[in-house]
Parts: sequence; structure tokens; C-alpha cells
Amino acid sequence: MSSVDGVPADPGPTIRGYRLGLLIGRGGMGEVYSATRLADGAPCAVKVLRPDLAGQPDYRRRLRDEAERVSGLNAEGVVKVHEVGEDDDPVWFAMDLAPGPDLQTRLDERGPLEPDAAARLIAEVADTVAAVHRAGVVHRDLKPANVLVGPERPLVADFGVAQPLATVRATLGSASGDWSASTPDGSSAHAGTVAYMAPEQWRGERTTGRADVYALGGTLYAALTGEPPFPDRSLPELAYAVAMSPAPAPSGHGAPVAFDAVVARAMAKDPADRFPDATAFAAAVRAAARGESPAVPTRRLPRRRPLAIAAVLAVALGAAGLVWWSPWSADDDSAHRVVCARDLSLRDRPKGTPVDRLDHGVEVEVDRSRDEGPWSYVHTSDGRQGWVLNQWLGASCP
Repeated sequence: MSSVDGVPADPGPTIRGYRLGLLIGRGGMGEVYSATRLADGAPCAVKVLRPDLAGQPDYRRRLRDEAERVSGLNAEGVVKVHEVGEDDDPVWFAMDLAPGPDLQTRLDERGPLEPDAAARLIAEVADTVAAVHRAGVVHRDLKPANVLVGPERPLVADFGVAQPLATVRATLGSASGDWSASTPDGSSAHAGTVAYMAPEQWRGERTTGRADVYALGGTLYAALTGEPPFPDRSLPELAYAVAMSPAPAPSGHGAPVAFDAVVARAMAKDPADRFPDATAFAAAVRAAARGESPAVPTRRLPRRRPLAIAAVLAVALGAAGLVWWSPWSADDDSAHRVVCARDLSLRDRPKGTPVDRLDHGVEVEVDRSRDEGPWSYVHTSDGRQGWVLNQWLGASCP
């Protein structure tokens, strides 16, 4: 789930006792709306199965399973579920309304966190993950977009693929290309959504809580640097980096060097070389914030490493031709798009100061030659220009 500038609700004004407001999040399986409970006027959020998946029994079951899993987690720091639409169409469930944006949106808009703030946030997320593990659940999809930043403590959200056993197909999706989050125009996003997956998940092996430890290490790296691990790669290149490349060092982006060892151990290729659990990871993060460094594993990688690499690459290349996604056509230096958010900040530079806002439905011309990752430079017909997050631009809008 990723928190976004609001988009008008599509499914209708009410769903059995809840009035829907703005679209505040969209994931690979569901859409999340701010809502009001009609019985008492309480604010909440409602997650609804995406309309294009409504007729598919497997996805209906998965959304119900997610609601039941989260309902059974009595852990502080997990978004609480209040009610489930068991037999409704579309399938939905109501939950707490998180007070802040998700971490990925925060990083995209304002850059990396200060080291102390990053350590405090990620250690608290790890505390929540540890509680989830004690309840017998592995999240399997931890990443900045699934960490909601609130004024008190962060919340872990989107348990859509959480279960005791993990397979790469469940996380990447089917051969239709549902391996990533979707943007408002229905296109696949770039490989960043799987950049936090542990090597064993890529290989389709059984996962344990140490897969979530790997993802916590990647999320810590992102919080400290503003970038995902192994950024700007196609899916096959990302698979190769996950299998071959050493864990990235946040100190290369100016973070304190003590965090390098934490990320290195959390993101070790072999699960046995990682922190034994999320509690140990949280302790190491807090120690790094004090300038202390944990030991880095020195075990050699298994001799079967080439086979593991081949397995990871085979999954990446075999997932129905998955490639690096760009929202713009390959043969144009510019492209006409429509703003699909309710309003979208126009900034003086990527992650810079807002200078104006573009309303939902406004047409823009994108200067593709100036793209910088998730940021694009746009012009409007009335002469305004600046940088916007390109995930909220589409060929058309809902």
C-alpha cells in the first residue's frame, strides 16, 4: 500500500455502513480509501479489492485472508482491522486510518531521514515485526511503502502476501505481470517493489522470519539514503544484484558508518548469516545510532551459489517478459499525460520546494529527457512548469 495525494473514490459513496472519501493508497491487490463509519461518524480506512480483480476468486480469498490474519494480530504497531465484508461484492475490510504518509512517499518528497530519526523509526518497525513473528506470521512484503509514518509510532500495513510459507510466485504475481504495485493508469511500476525481497524468496524457497529481517535491512538503507537497495535496475539486473552484489553501504550516501554493518548483516545472502530475529536487528539499529557496530558475518557463501544465481535469474526472466517499466513511450522525447491525483505538488527540483499544485485531470507535457527516477519535468498549457512525481501521471485517469 502506498499513501498518495487523494483521488476521488470510484467504488461508490458507501459500502455497508461506511461512506468512502478519497483514495489514499493503492497496492497490488487492493485500494484503500479514507472513510467515515456511518454509525458514529468515526474516521477510518476501507480497503477494497481492486475492480479489475473483483471477478477472480483467488484474489477475493486473498483479501479475506489478509483481513483475518491482521484481525488475529494483537500487536502494537499493526494497523487494526475493525470489520470485514465477508460476503460483499466488492470484498472489503475497514481498519484504522493512519494519521501520516507511508515512508516511501516521505522519502520521495523530502529525501532521507536524519540518522537518529531513521534508526528510531526502523527499530520501532522491527519491534512490531518481532511481535508479528511471535504470533506465527511472516509479513513477506516489508518495504517503505508498507510503513505508515505517524506522530506516535510507525504502523506496519499490507499483509496481503503474509503467510507461514512464501513463494516467489506469490510475491511477484502471476505471468500477467502483477509482480509490482500498480500506478493509477494500470501500468506496472519499476522493480523497486521487489527490491526488498530476500534471495530465498526470489528462488521460491520456504521463508522464515529472516526474510523479513533482510527486508528490514533494505528499509533501513532506504530510510538513511532515500534510495532502495540496488536502485535503477531492470528486473533481471536486480535479480543479479540480489544474488551477487554485496549489501549496499549507507555511509556511501553520508550516513554514519556504524549502520553499514547493520545493513550488511541484515541483508546477508544466506539467512543463517543474518540477525537471528527482528529483535536482534532492532537492538543493532539502536546500537548503531549510538556509534556501535555489530559483527559482520564472515561465513563463505555456499558452493552452490552459481546455481542459486541461475535460479533467481530464471525467475526474473521467466515471469512473462518482465522488464524495466517506464511510463513514457520509447520513441518520444516528450509525452502528454494527465494528473491522476486529486492534486499534485509542482516542485522547483526533485524532492524540492512546492511552487504550485496541479489539479486532478490537468494535462501536462512531460520532458522525458529530464527524467530523474520517480521525478519528471512537466509543462502545462498555461505556462506553469516544474517537477512532479511521475507515478501520478497517466494516459488517462479513473
